[in-house]
Amino acid sequence: MSSASGSRADVLDGLDVRAAFQPIIDLRDGSVIGYEALARPSDGTPPEELFAAAREQGRLAEVDRACRQAALREAADGGLRAPFALFLNADAGALEHEVPELPPGHATLVMEITESALTERPDAVLRSLTALRTHGWGVSLDDIGADSRSLALMPLLYPDVIKLDLRLLSERAPADVARVVTAVGFEAERRHATVLAEGIDSDAQLAMARAAGATLGQGFLLGEPGPLPDPLPEPGRPLRLAGTGGAPDGPLPYQRVTNWRRPTRGVQQLAERAAALLSGQAAALGETGMVLAAPPSDDGTAARARYGELRERIGFVGVLDDGALGGTWTEVALGPGYGACFVATPDGGDWLFATSYDRELVVECALLLMARLPPAPPRR
Repeated sequence: MSSASGSRADVLDGLDVRAAFQPIIDLRDGSVIGYEALARPSDGTPPEELFAAAREQGRLAEVDRACRQAALREAADGGLRAPFALFLNADAGALEHEVPELPPGHATLVMEITESALTERPDAVLRSLTALRTHGWGVSLDDIGADSRSLALMPLLYPDVIKLDLRLLSERAPADVARVVTAVGFEAERRHATVLAEGIDSDAQLAMARAAGATLGQGFLLGEPGPLPDPLPEPGRPLRLAGTGGAPDGPLPYQRVTNWRRPTRGVQQLAERAAALLSGQAAALGETGMVLAAPPSDDGTAARARYGELRERIGFVGVLDDGALGGTWTEVALGPGYGACFVATPDGGDWLFATSYDRELVVECALLLMARLPPAPPRR
């Protein structure tokens, strides 16, 4: 074992973590609506080093659990209860193996999932978030602003809170900032989610947070991480959770779309042309676009070649195994302000196919496909 690996192993020996609590402020009246719990190893080890060691040694779930338990214990000891909210950080990979139950007498608990986890393991994140909501947790998407690919996946996640990272946004071109802020505002309004601006360290950033439509804020200007205050401040408006979102089950996309839209009959080449029009629109969205596909067993090479080209042009492409949806053919394209679902089924020597642009129906079909994607390794 190298000395670097040895030092990382030492980080986990006698693991002891505490929590620091940073206030989350209602930007409308300055009241405290809750706190984010941040892990602080008692020996002074930087948190990022702790989690890097845990990931390297396959002990991420263990460390994740220890940090969460420390935060919940200290919050309870400090008298933090509803209507305050408590935001806890979690690794999506760790949540795949263990979804925590809500403790009794708790504050409104919100689990934060990072943008990087969302773009690296969207299938795992979707499964984790579905399980979290089943157990009564709220969900926050953290660090939005660094990677445009997250905007493609956001419509599928039904977050309660979307956190805009002002520090990350400050590193991007004005056009990119406008695109991120617009997409977040659209999803927040559509799903009744709350926009929280983090990284507010100056008056200029506070003004930017308000201009971006954030109603909650967090940063050194508003309050530094530390022990819970004693006594606690008077609570502000309680955080409202947006709801559970769609269920990734039920009828297949072909049945959902053709339940109200009459299909067209044609040869496979005509169906392929219709599907290609849909994905061509998604390609125009660049990193903010996504395509999910479930090809039939005998799709030939045209569709497969198209999926390969799309991987070089858009944020995310997910392809199910041939015939995964009972021999039917489904393609979903999603992005900020755009959604379409193509469905087809063989009928004799021809195909019956249809396309829907109903965004709610498109999201339902995307959820069903995403839930059936085979697990993928993280990007390197």
